Amino acid sequence: MVTEHIKDSSGTLYTRPGEAMAAEDAAKVVARALRRWQLPDAVAARKVMGQLAREFEDDEMPDGFWHEASSKQFREFFIWGHDHDFGHNITRSGAMGTRHVEITTEAIQAGFLPPDLSGKAVLDIGCWSGGDVLVLSGLGAEVTATEEHPRSAASAARLLELVGCPSHVREMSVYRDDPALRQTFDIVYCSGVLYHVTDPVLLLRICFCYLRPGGRLIIETKADTESRDSVCHYSGTAIMGWNFYAPSELALARWFLDAGFGAGDIQIHTRPMKRFLACGIKRGAVELPETAGFSRPGSWLEG
Repeated sequence: MVTEHIKDSSGTLYTRPGEAMAAEDAAKVVARALRRWQLPDAVAARKVMGQLAREFEDDEMPDGFWHEASSKQFREFFIWGHDHDFGHNITRSGAMGTRHVEITTEAIQAGFLPPDLSGKAVLDIGCWSGGDVLVLSGLGAEVTATEEHPRSAASAARLLELVGCPSHVREMSVYRDDPALRQTFDIVYCSGVLYHVTDPVLLLRICFCYLRPGGRLIIETKADTESRDSVCHYSGTAIMGWNFYAPSELALARWFLDAGFGAGDIQIHTRPMKRFLACGIKRGAVELPETAGFSRPGSWLEG
């Protein structure tokens, strides 16, 4: 696995990873993980899909999410998040399609996500309808998931219950930080969330504090892949999709650094669709590198 080292005045700041596993092998790992949650026969698959369709009816067609629904407040509507295969050619489409499959596959391919998570405690932030949870649980992890959208959190919890997945979903914002989770998780997985929040450094600091020493944070985010400077594109709520900060590679690395991750323990991969997949490894508990301007002054997150 060949990595490219990106340096600043103090030495290596972050690296661009090579390939830890072939794409086709990583895809097989994810497919096998998801097969654990398929129903045993077509009758059961049809029954579960029907229950979820009745209990969690889409307010818009999934393929209309990025058009009609995005002009509304996020909490005003519900759309199923990830495509789900119940088995036996019985599926439900979601607004996010198969991104949970694509991103976890790329995370394994880059060496960020181990293909075997047996015995690992994983926090999945922003799970929507639970696609990522099923992959992570299928890899063997003990998963706790959070989702701030009430109906989405309920839909994920119900899906997990009906397919027999033991993971737990908490309806909560990532900013409602919980000191009881301090140094609890081996992996914090946060896909498609960072650019939807107004305070990305605070989110990363909370994730850092939730990790055990030796644990890793995996982030997937919208990005500025063109700039070589430390910049962020900003659209906010004026542009469809409520996207806030889309960082450059250098800006994202510095966010990780300011959250507590060490220089050289940060890796950033540019996805084929021009988004970033990043990983930071926590070597140990550290105080917030700089508290000036921190949006939770005096909180447990500083220590």
